[in-house]
Amino acid sequence: MKTSSLKRQALAAAVVLGAMGAAVLAPSVAQAQLPNPFPAGITLGGLHLSVTSGDGSETPNFTADHACPAGTNLANVNTIDLSNVEQTISGNAIGVVPLSPGFAIAGNTDMSTVQLVAGSLGTDESFLFLVDCRTGAGHGTYTDAVQVDFAADGSWQVHGSGPVVQPTTTTLSPATQTVAPGTNVTVTATVSPASATGTVEFKEGATTLFTTPSGSGTFTYSSTALALGTHSITATFHSGNAAAFSDSASTSPATVTIASDTATASENIQVSVPLEQGVFTMTVDPGIVDMGTAHLQGTAGAQHFHAEGNLKNVNVSDGRDQTVPGWSVTGQVGDFTNTTDATKHFSGTSLGWVPAVVAQNPAADVVAGPGVGTGVTPGLTAASVLGGAQAGKGLGDSKLGAALTLDFPRGTTPGTYAATITITGLGGTPLA
Repeated sequence: MKTSSLKRQALAAAVVLGAMGAAVLAPSVAQAQLPNPFPAGITLGGLHLSVTSGDGSETPNFTADHACPAGTNLANVNTIDLSNVEQTISGNAIGVVPLSPGFAIAGNTDMSTVQLVAGSLGTDESFLFLVDCRTGAGHGTYTDAVQVDFAADGSWQVHGSGPVVQPTTTTLSPATQTVAPGTNVTVTATVSPASATGTVEFKEGATTLFTTPSGSGTFTYSSTALALGTHSITATFHSGNAAAFSDSASTSPATVTIASDTATASENIQVSVPLEQGVFTMTVDPGIVDMGTAHLQGTAGAQHFHAEGNLKNVNVSDGRDQTVPGWSVTGQVGDFTNTTDATKHFSGTSLGWVPAVVAQNPAADVVAGPGVGTGVTPGLTAASVLGGAQAGKGLGDSKLGAALTLDFPRGTTPGTYAATITITGLGGTPLA
């Protein structure tokens, strides 16, 4: 077979660059086609690519079924076109060749570049890849070969392994969103290329949320039923034409957070035990509530310190639409601790209350919570209802309060004691 000057230049460059550990492609040859007839002596199908198909970004390695002839000291993989002009597409094997069991070498460029320099991008065309075993520059002996087919979109595959399957990508939007309960949540999957048809399966973990009808381009999942909390939603495209387009899954999930209408606040409670019968005061934030003087109550072994006062008003304003459920307010107290000696304390179960509606809303449908006595377990150390409204009620402004009672042991060390009562408003939790 006659070797063109362009081919000889390409091979000479490959020898030099191979010795330095690199190789490049020769200048482009337009409209490359398969030689007819194929070069004599080749074994078609004897050359193998480590990747047999893709979108053009792959750089495959090459192996061959047969070793180069004895005496060969350089070999590589080339393309060859209708005019028998070659383009080098692998590194060089230099030294003792034949290799055993056969030729094996890495590619030096991705498949998109192979098509760019050996043919024409945007064209359906095929190339013959073959092993050239030689001594020095110039054409040597062709051995194993394989046909590779390219589609106009740049995807490719080894001939005979089926039609070229175009890869797809699936992306989700928006990436994150935070909404109130009952809001219609929408997540959109976009499949590219838009010509790919099929269905999209939306999932949360292993649970399928929705599978769309067959379509193309964009696919949508909508729901008002997501529970409170954070949801990580993924999407998988199932191709309706597996011979033309691949399946694909979203690489990043869409994160949806359903947030409740919850607010918290706190009031500080403080009491002082005097040296004799004790002076009891209580402070709240903002301001101080003077609960008077704590005094002994009861007889004999049942004597204990007793104080009374009133919780600072809790103001509630609900201006939501009636489709939003009612609300509730709870309180929970910690232990009372001496402010100068943290080792001295008594239980928060010593505090009790009788809730009241200090000021009603316009509809007068706010309800006070049940009373909690002193000395009971868990008492106010567990969340207890101060007041609230049933579903669909409680609109407008209202005020809640409570009469406080404190009964604590007679043997309590004198000093100032403090505790914190946490008031929590639950806008999405109505009274039963």
